[in-house]
Amino acid sequence: MAVFTKVSLEEARAYLSRYDIGELVHLEGIEEGVSNTNFKVETTTGLYALTLFEAATPEKDLPYFMDYTLHLDRKGYPAPGPALMRDGTTIGRINGKPCALIKWLPGRWPRNPDTPHAASAGQYLAKLHIFGSDFTQTRNNEMGIASWDALIERCAPRAAQSARAEAVLADFRDEVAWLKSRWPADLPSGAIHADYFTDNVLMDDDGQVTGVIDYYYACTDFYAYDLAVALNAWGFTPGGQPLPGMISALIAGYHKERPLSEAEIAALPLFARGSAVRFTLTRLYDLLNHDPSWVVKPKDPEAFYRRLDYHRAIDSGQAYF
Repeated sequence: MAVFTKVSLEEARAYLSRYDIGELVHLEGIEEGVSNTNFKVETTTGLYALTLFEAATPEKDLPYFMDYTLHLDRKGYPAPGPALMRDGTTIGRINGKPCALIKWLPGRWPRNPDTPHAASAGQYLAKLHIFGSDFTQTRNNEMGIASWDALIERCAPRAAQSARAEAVLADFRDEVAWLKSRWPADLPSGAIHADYFTDNVLMDDDGQVTGVIDYYYACTDFYAYDLAVALNAWGFTPGGQPLPGMISALIAGYHKERPLSEAEIAALPLFARGSAVRFTLTRLYDLLNHDPSWVVKPKDPEAFYRRLDYHRAIDSGQAYF
C-alpha cells in the first residue's frame, strides 16, 4: 500500500484551498506505488492526484521534477504536470511532508503487455526525449554508473550473511569496472525518465499511450541509456526471461519516432548491462535491508540479474532489432 502518511478530509480541504480548482468532492488513497503517498482527488472542476513525497524522494530535487513535467505537459506530452497554486508555486506541505497536486491522466498500465503495447511505449519514450530536448535544467543521475561502486559497498555488510548475495557483489565489482572502462562520454543526452517501467506508462483499451507518470528518477543522461532501462523493463518476463519480440517492438517504436545513431545502437548492449546492474543492486539493497514490519514487499533482485546474463551474450546492438 502506498499511503504512508494519512490525510484527513479537513486537512485536504485546507490544502486545496490554495488552488483555484473548486471544492473537494472525494478523496481516495491510491494503493499502487512503493515510494510516495498518493491520493486521487476529485473536485468540482476535475480529477487530480495529490502526492506526498516521502523520504525516498529528495526534497531538494522536487523543483526539477515539477518543472520538467510542467514543461512536457505544456508542450502537449501526456505527462502529469503540476497544478499551480494562486501564488504560482507547485510545491506545498501537508503533515510535515512536501506535496504537489498534479494532473490526473486517463488509462491504466498494461498488466499483460504485448508487442503493440511495447511499440507504443517505445514511440512515447522517443517523444519524451524529443519534447524534453529543450528543457534547460539539469539533474545528475544519482543512480547512474558513478554510484554503483558505492552501492555495492553499502550492500556488502548484510550480504556477508548470504553466500548468494556475496557472489553477486563479487561479480558486480568486476562488471562495474568493465562497464566504466567502456562507458561512452559523448552521445545524445538530455532529460530522461530513468524509470520507464510498464506501471509508469498508462494506455487506453486500444493500447495507445494516454500518460507517462512517476518522474521521480528523472535526470540528465544519455537517451540510449533511458531506452536500455525501458528495454529491460518491457522486454523480459517478471522472472527475468527474455522476450525478443517485445525488445524488438520497443526499439522499433522508438527508432521510428527518433532514429538512433550508429553510435547509440552500438552502445545498447553496454547500457542494457548497466541498467541491469543498477536495478539488481537497488533491489538487492532493499531486500537486504528490509524490515518485515514494512507494508511494501521488496522486489526480487534475481529477476534483473538474469537480464544481465542475457545481455552479456549480445555482441551487437543490432541484435536487439
